[in-house]
Amino acid sequence: MPKKTFLVTLTVAVEASDEELESGLSELAQVERSLTRAVNAALEQPPPLGWQTLSSSELDPASSNCGRCTRCGSWVTDRDRPEPLNGLCNGARVDGQLLCDEHLPEGHRWAF
Repeated sequence: MPKKTFLVTLTVAVEASDEELESGLSELAQVERSLTRAVNAALEQPPPLGWQTLSSSELDPASSNCGRCTRCGSWVTDRDRPEPLNGLCNGARVDGQLLCDEHLPEGHRWAF
């Protein structure tokens, strides 16, 4: 039986101030180093197809399709608007409020 190939994706949100980012002492830098070590260790057994990518980008509601759920504060992307961000929870606006899939009204197409 032929093997199938899977892409495993992990998304982590980390907060850091401009000062922390400039000094390199941020949670972001620590998380990236820890994830790199963990992925390298995990890739030793069994041998995978290879280390693909590690990247980070700023979550900025003013310039990208993201924001915090009005109810719980989790980061979400509005699936009803253009250019949703992959890796964030699904969300949508209801009566002007951005809600995550857990807090969308029952029956909403993006509700969990």
